[in-house]
Amino acid sequence: MTTESAERVESAEQTESDAAGASNPEALFEGDTSDMPADARMAAIALKRDRYISGDLYDIARDNIDAVTRSLNDDLLVPVTDTRYRIMYATPVNEPGLTMRALKTRVSLTREEASLLAFLRIRVLEYDNVRTEADQWLVSFEEIRAALTTGAGYLAGRNDEEGVMRKLSITVSTMITYGYLERLDDQDGMYRITPLVPVVLDRELADLWLGEADRTPGGGAADAAPQQTMTPQQTTQGQPARRQEDTDR
Repeated sequence: MTTESAERVESAEQTESDAAGASNPEALFEGDTSDMPADARMAAIALKRDRYISGDLYDIARDNIDAVTRSLNDDLLVPVTDTRYRIMYATPVNEPGLTMRALKTRVSLTREEASLLAFLRIRVLEYDNVRTEADQWLVSFEEIRAALTTGAGYLAGRNDEEGVMRKLSITVSTMITYGYLERLDDQDGMYRITPLVPVVLDRELADLWLGEADRTPGGGAADAAPQQTMTPQQTTQGQPARRQEDTDR
């Protein structure tokens, strides 16, 4: 090929590339056919990857909700938005007869996890009553231990103290994985309760789980436990997705 021919081919390729860019101003790479703005894609990716989004990503997702929803629908997911706490998360489509598996799957809570979630929900209500900002919703491991091992707590009356502490540690670790708690690096044994807690559990159900309303002998907090949405990767982190005492909503 002569130099002149090579220049003509290069010019033609550049023209095609320019035309493609002009026809799709949202293209981020060669051959990109998506019409989603870059920030909307960033929000959609976070919704698929993380337990929930908040802050600036929440605002971006709300501003581009149609595009974000279409992107989630491609993976059989739908967005769930809570305007009070300003968070959004993606959950699998619940359509009877749908046999395809969504990008995210549901993992049921154990009884210990459901009891802890209910306790955290009551703590959030207490914080709300005194108008405490969400970033100050703190709880200690000792408070969690006391709630689950004394009085009507699910682990109350167990004689195996070492086994109880091990189970508590596993439960707290799992709740961190599920996005209900965040570990505070600068405060040993302290955790921050995330806004996901009041979004997935209302006060009435929390009371029921804790045994403060209509407790029945032999009943368990997980009898109506919600299913936590997790990505396939997340179900293999920390604790296994297979649980002996799982129950569905």
